[in-house]
Parts: sequence; C-alpha cells; structure tokens
Amino acid sequence: MTGSMFSGISFWATDMPSGGSQPAGGQGFAMSSAEMRATLEKAKTQREVLAEQLRKARYLMQARPPAEEPVSQAAVNGPNGINEAAAYYEGHLHYQFNYLTELIQKLQQALGITEAADQQAADSTKTIKGSLE
Repeated sequence: MTGSMFSGISFWATDMPSGGSQPAGGQGFAMSSAEMRATLEKAKTQREVLAEQLRKARYLMQARPPAEEPVSQAAVNGPNGINEAAAYYEGHLHYQFNYLTELIQKLQQALGITEAADQQAADSTKTIKGSLE
C-alpha cells in the first residue's frame, strides 16, 4: 500500500470524553461510539472474508490451458486471459484488505482501542502472506 488512504481524515466518537468536537483543521467522520463499534465490527468481518478470498485467489492465477494449441494458450495465458484477470482480481482484493485494515485502525484509535488491535492486524497480515507463498 502506498501512502495512507485516510491521510488527513479524522474519526471521532461524539459521545466520548475525548471526541466531543471535530479536531482542528481536519476533515473526518463523526459518529456515536455505538455506531463506530458497529462499523468496526462490520469492517472486521469484511476483512476476514477478504482474507479468505485472498488465500483462494492465488489458485486462480495458476490456470493451465486445456490443450497445447493457440486458442487455449491465449485464453489462459494471453492478454485478458484467465491468469491475467486473476492477477488483477488478487491485486484488487489486496487493495480492499489494506483499505479495511486502515479503516479498522482509525476506528480503533478513535475508540481508544490500540495495542491489541495493532498486534491482531500484524498477525493477520503474516497469515495472509504465509498462505500465499
């Protein structure tokens, strides 16, 4: 992931002592802590789904042509072929996973949940990388 997707964007819980007002000079999202926790749980669930899709996406890029002839070869290995489309799909899943990871971190920070969350994200990333190698 290059750069932060949420650079300059703040999240704050309007009903928490530290989050009653918008931070100075920043844009962002304000919601109650209950709404923020619900959004956090949805993001975590979606990230788990994406992690499973990422593990399976690797297989899509390993298609082999059904025959040793030009049409089959092109359909699998050629431009816009199965393997190229699968690589694009995997890249898109990575983008979504990174987006959700950053969103989860922002929400957890706004709710005051940090250390355990950082370790969980690191463990999740290691698990995905290990399953793709």
